[in-house]
This record gives sequence, C-alpha cells and structure tokens, in this order.
Amino acid sequence: ADCPGPEADYVAVEQPSSGDDETCERSKEAALITSCAETLGELCYEVGGVSLTAAALNDGEVLSSLVPAVPSFRGLPAGWPTARELESLRWMMQKATMGQDMFLLGPPGPHLRHLVLRFCALFRREVEFVGITRDTNEADLKQRREIRDGRVEYVDQAPVRAAIFGRVLVLEGVEKAERNVLPLLNNLLENREMQLEDGRFLLAPRRAAQLEREDVGCTGSAGKDSRLVP
Repeated sequence: ADCPGPEADYVAVEQPSSGDDETCERSKEAALITSCAETLGELCYEVGGVSLTAAALNDGEVLSSLVPAVPSFRGLPAGWPTARELESLRWMMQKATMGQDMFLLGPPGPHLRHLVLRFCALFRREVEFVGITRDTNEADLKQRREIRDGRVEYVDQAPVRAAIFGRVLVLEGVEKAERNVLPLLNNLLENREMQLEDGRFLLAPRRAAQLEREDVGCTGSAGKDSRLVP
C-alpha cells in the first residue's frame, strides 16, 4: 500500500495478492502480530511505533452489535493482516489519534470496506454505513419522513446517527455522488454542520462550546462527539 505520512489526506490501498503469494505474506506477518497481541493485553495495539487503544467495556457490558466483525475475504476466514494491510492500518491509527477524517483510494471490490471494518473491529468502534450511488439524495443522508401510527415523523439516517452518537461513518462510493449531494457532504465533512428537516441543526462540538461560552443558549445532544442546536 502507498502509505504517506500522518499529514496526508488519503491513502491508496492496493488489491491484496492471491494464492500462494498471499499465504506466504500472511505467514511472514503472523509473528509480528502475535508479538503485539502478547504485549498488549489491554487492547492497545501498536503498529510501526503508532499505538491506539480500543474502546473500553465496563463490567458486564456487552459489545455493541454495531461493532463489526472482521469479514472473510474471497470465501476464506479472516486471518492475520498482510504487510500492505498493516501499513494502511498504521496510517488509519495515526489519523484516528489526530482526530482527522480518512479517505481511502483503491481498485473496485470489497477490500477497502473490509479494511475499514477490520480497523473498527480491532478498536471496537461502532459503524454507520452509507453506500452512495447516483440515486442517493439528501434525504438518504439527513432524515426521511415516515408515517408511524398515523403521524409523520423524521427518522435520522446514518450520517446523523454517527454524528450524534460518536460512531464511525463509512461513506462508500463518494465518487458516484451527484452534484446536488456534494455540498451537503462537503459541509458535513469539513464544517461538521448540517441543517435537519425537523428543525434541529447539527453543529461541531468546538463550535457549540464556543457558542455556549458566548451565552447563545446551545443545548447538548446525547452523543459526546456532537451538539444539536434547536
């Protein structure tokens, strides 16, 4: 994988090799991963000098169903990460440590998605997933109106839920987004802002804290990584 420094805005991920080459590569990396697992009993993983701690579970707490499992690839059970995957995971750990977004580039296929799910599985991160197509519209990214018990209700979609509850938002197929959706995505990713159809306004935590200091009257939402201003 082409793994630039932590300041890079994207990483290009190569398609994994197949057959004997892939088996050989995984065998070479098994010793490295095993040694990491032995020395990191508290789920604090380290790759290439970059360490990141997994989300902690309280006593008796069950792992959320939104935390993915490491998926199989080409019909085979998921094994040790390859050297290419480790390079990409190291870069992703750097981005997570700095609180920055990640943009993965790669060939068509499920490999990029599997890499993200592996990262979230390792570090116990809850995931919200959106597959973007040419038919994706604003309602798919914000809120949909549904009739429940004879009443019209606004139902939060994956990006809104991810912002409110501090989950990882996976946007697959961004290159397929139509022009009318791009401003919404840009405002969400760059400014962390979104006007919701039910009258709420999604706002970045730092901006919300600044407004609170200015005595504007913001109210916090249920999630630690988001604020909603009515």
